[in-house]
Amino acid sequence: MKIDVGNKTITSVDFSNNETAWKIEDTPFVLDYFRKENKIILGGDILTKDLIHNYDSWYYNYDHGQSEKCNVEFAYEKAIEYISKYVQLNGKDFYVIIVTK
Repeated sequence: MKIDVGNKTITSVDFSNNETAWKIEDTPFVLDYFRKENKIILGGDILTKDLIHNYDSWYYNYDHGQSEKCNVEFAYEKAIEYISKYVQLNGKDFYVIIVTK
C-alpha cells in the first residue's frame, strides 16, 4: 500500500494476505493519514525489523457513547502516544501493523 502525505510517499511492506506493515518511523504520518480519512485506529502490533511479531501491541476500545469523530481523535491520540513512547524506549528498528475500522 502507498499513501501520499504532503510531498512524501510512504510505502508499506506486505506482511500477510490481509496485513501490511509500516516502518515505525513512518507511523505518525500513516496515523495522521488515517485520521484525515476518518478511520478509527483500533490498535496495532509491533514487529521486529525482520517482520516477526514481538507481542507488543496496543488497542483502542470504541466508545459507543462518543461520536464517530471523537472516536477517531481519541484512537489517534492513543496510537500516537503508544508509538512515541515505544520509539523512545526501544528505538526505530521496528515495523507496525495498524488495524482500523
